[in-house]
Amino acid sequence: MKLDMHFHSTASDGLLTQQELLQRAKELGLDFIALTDHDVVSYGFRDEAARMWIQTTQSVEISAYNQEHDKSLHLTFYAREVSQDISNVLQGVIKAKTGLIGLQIDRCKEYGFELDEEAFYEFFEKRGRKKETLNKFDIAIFLFLNKKNQQHIEKLQGGKMISREYFYSEYLKKGGEKFDEFAIQIPNYEVPLSLWREFVQKCDGILSIPHPHVTFKKWGIQEFQKVLPHYIQKGGVNAIEINTCTTREWIEVILQAKEKYNLYLTFGSDFHTTDIQDGKHGAFWQINPLLPVELVGKEFSKYREKIVS
Repeated sequence: MKLDMHFHSTASDGLLTQQELLQRAKELGLDFIALTDHDVVSYGFRDEAARMWIQTTQSVEISAYNQEHDKSLHLTFYAREVSQDISNVLQGVIKAKTGLIGLQIDRCKEYGFELDEEAFYEFFEKRGRKKETLNKFDIAIFLFLNKKNQQHIEKLQGGKMISREYFYSEYLKKGGEKFDEFAIQIPNYEVPLSLWREFVQKCDGILSIPHPHVTFKKWGIQEFQKVLPHYIQKGGVNAIEINTCTTREWIEVILQAKEKYNLYLTFGSDFHTTDIQDGKHGAFWQINPLLPVELVGKEFSKYREKIVS
């Protein structure tokens, strides 16, 4: 069984177009794919995939917020038909994120970084990215292209050089050690969990927690197990993803949760581009090597029965 239920195109923060991804899927002989761009529903992608005899469904990766635990996270959503009102809500998220990027660029310059906003947008535009698809990790990518910025980061770190992934997670991502000091925050722009519960019911969809080994890394397994019932009851979560890079320990935790709460399993690489090596992003269609092929086929058949037209 060859499939990928979590990857990105230039419609959000991937570096391949939808047509390039479809062509790659055809060359690799994939049985099923689900495009999960950030806050952009894959309308039209199913028809394009069908022309190449590739099965898919409508899907999106959403920016969600758990108010009770003050945690931002991404969730992947799949349905036979994603209603337009969901897309309308996500448009508000994209608008807020676009404004956030401009403010974060200004904050970076206040901290002594060389970062020209016009050059930043032009750099990604040449690579097929639209302004509204850019995010804080893209800022980290652009900063690290400048040698002076690398030297500045090294000074901020007390003479220690760090990767762009580490810089993003500690300075720009919520929960990072330097986040409160360095990052710009816009309150309440993400979709609350309670609203997603309504959407799941309305579309009879599947709402999955992707790469929990990363999303809950700083919380730990015990805390994940503690809060998972809240995500299920209040947010309508009914699935968990086993990512390409999920560790053996986390796979066991996920499988236990699947049985306990009767959850679906989803499988994804979180593919953006091949040069990200951070224990979260894998190669397009790459299934976790720790998983038996029989398990993937068995669990995917349950998903297919519910979602795929």
